[in-house]
This record gives sequence, structure tokens and C-alpha cells, in this order.
Amino acid sequence: MTLASDLPAAAPETDELALLLRDPEIRSALSVLVANAPTLAAFTTMGNQLLARGPEIMDNVNGLVQQARGPLSEQSGGARLTSAVGALADIAPLAQPLAARSEVITSFLDSQILQPEIVDIVGRLGEAAMQADQVTRGKSMEVGGVFALLKALKDPRVQETLAFVVEFAQHFGASQTAQSGEVPARIPSSKSTS
Repeated sequence: MTLASDLPAAAPETDELALLLRDPEIRSALSVLVANAPTLAAFTTMGNQLLARGPEIMDNVNGLVQQARGPLSEQSGGARLTSAVGALADIAPLAQPLAARSEVITSFLDSQILQPEIVDIVGRLGEAAMQADQVTRGKSMEVGGVFALLKALKDPRVQETLAFVVEFAQHFGASQTAQSGEVPARIPSSKSTS
């Protein structure tokens, strides 16, 4: 049995590494390094590969700089670049107001208004409005009396459009009521007769 008094006296440590390992901050930092060793190894590998391709990357960057410094001719896209820079200058004042409204813009972009089917309907509505405007704008037009209007109501195209308007009004009204939280009055649903 060995007594503590039989052990040689501890010599003061002169090893710098042993002294550093006694510091709790150093031990904590080393444990973080060891825990992240795979990530550090991946970054080192990527850095080495990036450095190996350095000359190729620099050649590409130099080529782009030379193209940008070169003459801006019609063939090199100079006119497009000039107009793009001009457009950016025109758009720049809009950046801050648009950034302030980013929630509204995001909400609009996420809404159903941009679904292809809805865009198609709105496009057809706009086309029909434009055609009607071209036919009637600046011209003295007579629709006729009440009986002429009643006769026009029998036209299948007018019937289809009116059915669309009635269905739209009912669906939109139901949507409005649902948003307001009111209890809607019972509305009879229209039935298709085609």
C-alpha cells in the first residue's frame, strides 16, 4: 500500500498545452470545435476546392469586367443595358413605398386573384368591355324601349351573361356576409336551365 507521502512531489507544469487545458474557456472552445469537426472539415474541403479553381474564377471575373468596360454597341446589348439602367433609375423612388407595403403585396400575390382561371375570366371580361366600347363610343345609339329590352333578354348570349351576373352576385354577397359575421337571409339558388 502506497501512502500519499510516498508519492514524489508534483513538479510545477512547464508544458504549455497542459496549462492551456486547465483553462475552462479553452476546454469549452475545444469541445465546440470537436462537436463541429465534420462541418469544419467540409468547409475546409470547399475552401481548398475554391482556391484550386481561383485562377479560373478570376479569368471569368476579368472577362466580365472587360465586357463591361468595352464599347456599348447595339450588338453587345448596350442599348438594352442603357435602357435597363434608366428603368432602374425610374423605379428606384418606388422601392421604399413598396417595401412599406410588402404585407399587402404578399397578400395580393398569395390571393386567388392570380389563379389562371380567374385571370382568364378577367381577361375575357376586359375584352368584352373593350369590344362594347369600340361599338358604342362616340356614337348615338338607341337601345329602344322596354319591349326592345325584353326582347334582348331572350337572346341566349344575354341570358348566359345575366345568369353569370346573378350567380356572381349571390356568391359575392355570401362572401361579404360571411366576412361581416351577419346571418344571411335565405336566398334561393339559381338552377341551370341548359
